[in-house]
Amino acid sequence: MKHAFTKGLFVAATATLIAACSTDDAADQMPVAPGKIEVSLKAALPQSRAQIEVDESNGRFSGSWEATDELTVYAEGSTSGEETPKFTYDADAKVFKGQLTNATQDWTYQAVYPAVDATPLNIPFGAERTQKGSNFNGAYDPLVSVPVTHVGAEPGKTPQGEAVTFGLNRLTAILALTFETDDATVKAEKVKSVALTAAGKTIAAKSFDITLGDQSGALNTDGQSETITLSYEAGSEPAAASFKAYFNVPAATYGKLSVVITTEGHTKAFDLTDGIELLAGELAYTTKAVSGWTALAAAPTLEWVDNPTFEPQEIKAGMSVKVNLQAAAGIEGFVIKVDSKGLATILGQMQMPVVGTVTTMDMINDPNTEAIKSMIPGFPDPLAGHTEAFQLDLSTLVPLILELPGMEISAEDIYGNHKFTLIMSDALGRSIEKTLVFYVPAPNPTITYAAGAWNDMATFTLQNVPADAQTVKVQYKTTDESQWHDAEVNSDRTAAIARPEFTSHTSADWTTLEAANVKPYKRKVAGTGILDGKTYQYKLIVDSFESEVAEFDSAAANLTNPAIPTLDQKELSCYTTENNTDATWWGSGNNTFAKSLCKHDATYKGAHLKAESGGLVSFVGLAPGNLFSGKFYRPSTDGTVYFGQPYQWAKRPSGVKVQYDAKTGNVNNGKHGWKIAEGSPDYARIFVAIVNWEKTRDVTSGMSTPKGCWDPETSSDPSGDNCGGGQIVAYASLWISQTALKGSFNEVTLPFNWYAEDVNPANANYSLVISCSTSAYGDYLNGYKSAEMYVGDFEWVY
Repeated sequence: MKHAFTKGLFVAATATLIAACSTDDAADQMPVAPGKIEVSLKAALPQSRAQIEVDESNGRFSGSWEATDELTVYAEGSTSGEETPKFTYDADAKVFKGQLTNATQDWTYQAVYPAVDATPLNIPFGAERTQKGSNFNGAYDPLVSVPVTHVGAEPGKTPQGEAVTFGLNRLTAILALTFETDDATVKAEKVKSVALTAAGKTIAAKSFDITLGDQSGALNTDGQSETITLSYEAGSEPAAASFKAYFNVPAATYGKLSVVITTEGHTKAFDLTDGIELLAGELAYTTKAVSGWTALAAAPTLEWVDNPTFEPQEIKAGMSVKVNLQAAAGIEGFVIKVDSKGLATILGQMQMPVVGTVTTMDMINDPNTEAIKSMIPGFPDPLAGHTEAFQLDLSTLVPLILELPGMEISAEDIYGNHKFTLIMSDALGRSIEKTLVFYVPAPNPTITYAAGAWNDMATFTLQNVPADAQTVKVQYKTTDESQWHDAEVNSDRTAAIARPEFTSHTSADWTTLEAANVKPYKRKVAGTGILDGKTYQYKLIVDSFESEVAEFDSAAANLTNPAIPTLDQKELSCYTTENNTDATWWGSGNNTFAKSLCKHDATYKGAHLKAESGGLVSFVGLAPGNLFSGKFYRPSTDGTVYFGQPYQWAKRPSGVKVQYDAKTGNVNNGKHGWKIAEGSPDYARIFVAIVNWEKTRDVTSGMSTPKGCWDPETSSDPSGDNCGGGQIVAYASLWISQTALKGSFNEVTLPFNWYAEDVNPANANYSLVISCSTSAYGDYLNGYKSAEMYVGDFEWVY
């Protein structure tokens, strides 16, 4: 019987678009690439798109763009060349937004929908399509515009400054089908698919290929099909009582068109028409009342006989593993996926496709699976099309996993889970998937303790922790405590660390202009971490397993860091040598221009640093006294400090004790800028930095503009590689504003501020920096010309 279609027109068969430079707020929020300007394309009427509504009374329909819609604009500038930006629909502004080169030139425009990346213009047009509920899906709706050229125009405008307009033409026809049923047994069921078949006509292919030159299109030669199967997105399936199906098809004269509707439990096949001519851009629609439904065969079933709840089962010799299956509509596909590190090697040797630890076996189409069938009794022959119930017996195959170590598979590769996933589909496209999980228990997890160089932390090594363990904890406490503490377990569960607590800080303990730039740091909370002279207990908890409690003694009380070399040695090269290029520890800028910058003082039994302002240094105004751990070289009127000395750490210090006496005053020199303003109080400066450097940090100062200046408190990237090729781990800092010498040492303990509290710098090439200067910004030759400072010994505090 011939079923009549009604053929209607679109509200506007070509969608007119207007292109213009956008000035709305939404456009201003979009980032614009260099050299580009934002352009908006506006649909003159909201027609021809995603939410199509058919008005059967007058043969017209309307629609609207969706927020996910994109089109590609092919824009060619006479000077800038071709560009193919994507324009995205903004539902609030009701425009398509994109960017074009910001240039006045000759412009030629064309547009393609749906958006493509570049030529060739291949719009997906396959035989398997989707639809959300009863809504039209524009992903299969190829549209293209005719080219339009404007001479000497801004992007998106005519030469007269008006908006550019061009149209989009639809290259296919649309079948809009409405189905209704009042069958009480069917109308509440969800519709799963509608299949459209055109007898003797190709209506789908891998893609619909557009030619821009003549605005035409044709089906690709790959993947051609006479049938389109439209499925509904999960969660959007309409009820069979009333639903719609939309099909974009090539313009052609068609003979018989038929459909097959499949719901959750029924199916119906019938002819729509014996002939119809469909033109590009044309809509043909009909409403069909459906009756005479046929009940579907039962959906596929799979039952684990010995384990109906599919709980993971431990692999044991003699275990029973039987599975009942049936696909009453006939088996169309049967795949077994085995996720097993141990079996992957064996199955790979049997020519099975293995990806990582997963082996996929197509039991119908892969001839290599015959060997597997012989190991799993119960497979019917032939398997394809089988409709009766059958039972597979894996009772022999699964226990063989225990014998893998004898087949040169490591024992570690058989511990844990082995997953067998069975996927069976029927001739109606329905499938069932179940995973049988078996496991080989690994040996009990173990934990061992190791002391690191920073002995206020403890590192625990974990072994045999199952990858799928839900809970992994390491706990510790002293023997005189009752409360257990949690150590931090790393992400791969191979180690844990017991660490001290740290509090975060951002403020400086001084008040110069640079204080606001101090980088956030941490300070250790006293009494936390692994303390000296204590005995600790620890244990490992993995799910329900808990290890025996073990003990270790804190060794920190027996460890000390090497002493910092004393400054009460008048033969030190920092006091005697012009260029301290061979200094083994202390260095200074002591040189022939100003030998008093750093010299030994017998009264203080330390170093005497003194600023120089006259004599041979009068041409720079100020040579600050300085002392540092590192080397010094002065080939000319500039000198270079190489900050950093190797140091073998044995224990983390909490701070450093410093002896000093100093005299400073108001700033009266600023050769290379006024870091501290003229007339403002100057500061003497001492800092100690724990670093993790592969090379020294080089700072050059003198007549030339200083280079390489740095400060651990304000380093732009203290945990990066811009300082000596590594991290600044921590620093202790002292800013001295004392304006008169006291005549004896002050003694102060400076706490360490931590940037990278877990980093152990013991093996770094350069791991300690100490710097003393009569002026905090002496490298800029900015400071007080008559400053003095005495420095005594440095001592670690724990």
